[in-house]
Amino acid sequence: MAELQAASPAHCYAGPGDVECDSCIGRKRKATNTCLVCLASYCEAHLKPHYQSPAFKKHKLVEACAELQEKICSEHNKLIDIYCHTDQSFICYLCMIDEHKDHNTVSTKAERTQKQIELKEEQKKFQVKMQNKSQKVQQVKQTMDSIKMCYKAAVDDSERIFTEMISSMEKKRSKVTELIRAREKAELSRAERVLKQLEQEIADLQRRVTELEQLSHTHDHIHFLQSFPSLCVSPGCDDSPSFTVSQHLSFDGVRKSLSDLKK
Repeated sequence: MAELQAASPAHCYAGPGDVECDSCIGRKRKATNTCLVCLASYCEAHLKPHYQSPAFKKHKLVEACAELQEKICSEHNKLIDIYCHTDQSFICYLCMIDEHKDHNTVSTKAERTQKQIELKEEQKKFQVKMQNKSQKVQQVKQTMDSIKMCYKAAVDDSERIFTEMISSMEKKRSKVTELIRAREKAELSRAERVLKQLEQEIADLQRRVTELEQLSHTHDHIHFLQSFPSLCVSPGCDDSPSFTVSQHLSFDGVRKSLSDLKK
């Protein structure tokens, strides 16, 4: 075995972030699997007995786990694979027949299966929220286009009327244009704030959808169950800001006043 380890290529050895083989002596190689019966992790070479010897036939192998000790019961030194609903804690089977006797317990796999169903439902909810907010973004953008067209028309009309006036009215024309521009700026600013908030909410929801998707593929039941509750809390506020504007802004009062002034 020492010769085999010496001949191993460099990429087979454990580096930062890798799970080390518990059976390697000296320089540790990367573990490929963890045995939940042996409570140890093995590289490909030291894992062979689990495939070749009948004595290891019933041992359960999972992807190499770096935090194996956190999944071992500190009291009984057994694998934690049961969830106690009564105490909302993770326990081993000896805990279940001892201090957790008569409690509402279920295997972590069964609990994960149930939570996986709930996770899918949460994903659907977030997707619906994203679609609704995306529609609101489109509505706000259309409203902004309408605002721009209405105010452009107002400026064009005022420019046409003031062009016909004598030079002594230049000061008045500039003031009216300034007032129109100020109102346009205020309306667009309000719309842009709503748009920015909606886009941020969509980004937050997209991040949450990504986190839920990543969580749904994890092999670590404990990590899944510990992370699930917090990820199901909707980020931000579900109530989006409302924003309405008339699609037909009227400037008849302005036009009449300018026409009277021209006469």
